Amino acid sequence: MKLERGFSERRITADYVADALRDAIHRGELADGAELNQAALATHFGVSRVPVREAMRQLQAEGLIDTRAHRLAVVRALDLERVVELYDVRALLEGFAIERAVPRLSAADLRAAKVLDEQMLGDVDHARWLELNARFHRLLYAPSEAETTLELIDQLRARGERYVRLWSHGPGIHRPLEAGEEHTAIVALCEARDAAGARAAIERHIHHTRDRLMEHGSRAAAAAAAADGAA
Repeated sequence: MKLERGFSERRITADYVADALRDAIHRGELADGAELNQAALATHFGVSRVPVREAMRQLQAEGLIDTRAHRLAVVRALDLERVVELYDVRALLEGFAIERAVPRLSAADLRAAKVLDEQMLGDVDHARWLELNARFHRLLYAPSEAETTLELIDQLRARGERYVRLWSHGPGIHRPLEAGEEHTAIVALCEARDAAGARAAIERHIHHTRDRLMEHGSRAAAAAAAADGAA
C-alpha cells in the first residue's frame, strides 16, 4: 500500500497541532469551555485548516473537546464525579504498578527516587513540582514493565493534573509538604521491599489528592451557584 507524500505531510502537521493543543489543555492553559476556532488556529500555527480539522478530530476522539456548529469547538469540562472516578482508577492502576515494581527496583532506582523527593521538598514552583512528581512516580513504576498500565497511568495523570494546575492558585490544592511526607514513606516501603505496603501507600497518596480536588471543586461549585443566585 503506497502512502501519498501530501497525505503523510498533512498527517504529521495534524499530529503536531494536536500535540500542541493537547498539551495546552492538560497544562490548564485552555480553560474548560474555551473556544477553539479552526480559522484562528490555522492562522496561529501557520497552516491550512485541513490539519487543524484533523487535529480537532483526534482531540474529540480523546474526549478533550466537543465540536459545535460553524467550525467551533470548545474544551470539554469534566464534572467533579468524572474527576473523582479518574483518580479512583489511577489509584488502582498505580497500586498495581508499584506492587509489581517493588521487587525489581534497583538500588540506583531508589537513590534517584530519594533525590527527586528531596528536590520536591525544596522551594520549587507548582509547575516544576508537578514535573518532578511525574518523574518520581514513573521512576518507581517503570520496573513493573506493565507497558499498557503505564500508558494508561500517563494519560490519566495528564487529564487529572489539568485540574490540579487550574485549581492550585490561592486556596488551591497544592500540598507539597503533605505529599512530600507521603513520598518519603513510599520510598521507605519500597526500600524495605514491602510491595503490599507500597501499594496501599500509593493508593492513599492518590486518594488524598482526589479528596482535595473534591473539596475545592465543591467550594467552587457552591460559590458559582451563589453568584448566579445573586445576579
